[in-house]
Amino acid sequence: MVVISIVAVLLGIALPALSGAKASAHRVACIANLRGIGTGLQVYLNAHDQILPYALPLDDSAFNPLSEGPSPDSILATIGDTVDSAEVFICPADDMIPDEFAIAQNGPVGRHSSYEYWAGWLMVFRELEEQDERPEFTVTKFYGDNPDFPVLADSNDRHPRGPTGTRKNALYFGDWRADWMIQDPNPQPVTP
Repeated sequence: MVVISIVAVLLGIALPALSGAKASAHRVACIANLRGIGTGLQVYLNAHDQILPYALPLDDSAFNPLSEGPSPDSILATIGDTVDSAEVFICPADDMIPDEFAIAQNGPVGRHSSYEYWAGWLMVFRELEEQDERPEFTVTKFYGDNPDFPVLADSNDRHPRGPTGTRKNALYFGDWRADWMIQDPNPQPVTP
């Protein structure tokens, strides 16, 4: 009984530490994914006069379970050929992958993204609210003026709480820094 009690106490001490180590490993892998996407975005920018891609903010192929790949307008399809593998679009801590992708023969890779393309949200807003016919130029200028505004970020709170209270990782434009998301980056307004 004494041995069983000691083992139970040791397990009680070890399990939380192992859980923390697993969460840290997921966060590090997520940051590596975001850096890989940043490298792909830079390759895209080099080929397109340093203009951010106009793409849907999220991979929308989840709405079409029969899709063999991402929507042609998604960030996955737009820069997918500039990254080493579409696996960088899946955060290892993403537990919200649609079932039809998780159990599919090829899995979610290439059809699901764990990251939101914030530049895409800004472009959609500029297009709809401001009638901007070329929002990619305006939004690229915005990011040039606001290097601490995320280009991509986790689409959900997935990681242990960071120094600013956030639970998301983000990728920033300019130096392609991947780190905790800044909760309130205080951006300058988007101007034409």
